[in-house]
Amino acid sequence: MNEYFKEMYSKIQDNWNVDSSLKYFGIGKSNEGSEESKAILRYYIEPDDKRFRQIFLNFDMNRNIESIVWFLDRNESELLSLAQLKELFGLFETHNIVYDETTELFFLPTQNKFIKYVQTTIPEWVEKRRDGTLYFIKGNQEYELDDNYKVSTIVFKIMNAA
Repeated sequence: MNEYFKEMYSKIQDNWNVDSSLKYFGIGKSNEGSEESKAILRYYIEPDDKRFRQIFLNFDMNRNIESIVWFLDRNESELLSLAQLKELFGLFETHNIVYDETTELFFLPTQNKFIKYVQTTIPEWVEKRRDGTLYFIKGNQEYELDDNYKVSTIVFKIMNAA
């Protein structure tokens, strides 16, 4: 899985659009003209790579890709660990999302100027201890958010989007 994301990370370029990039993902269906498209333009991809359950290509009015969202298939794929993501994209920042009590992790990659950030979501409210370690509470139990924690969703936010 690391190799796949390393390759995709290197492919992102200026003015990357839906039409030129579909070949990397699979067969897609656009929501253009639908009620949903008034809020977001999106291609729903049935991935050629069966390690993914689904892929979204969110795009602007010029059909330039704004973001790519990968949903890993837990039955067909090894999920990505935080250690793997840090190896690929560097350190991350945490942002708690108040309305649904989740936490987003933002990696600010430095090797591709066309990627603004890489993101994944932790379905819990993550806290930072004084020593810098991260944890979350589920039920009445405290869990470490360490390098072994696995994620199933990856987002690339692309710079060239309008």
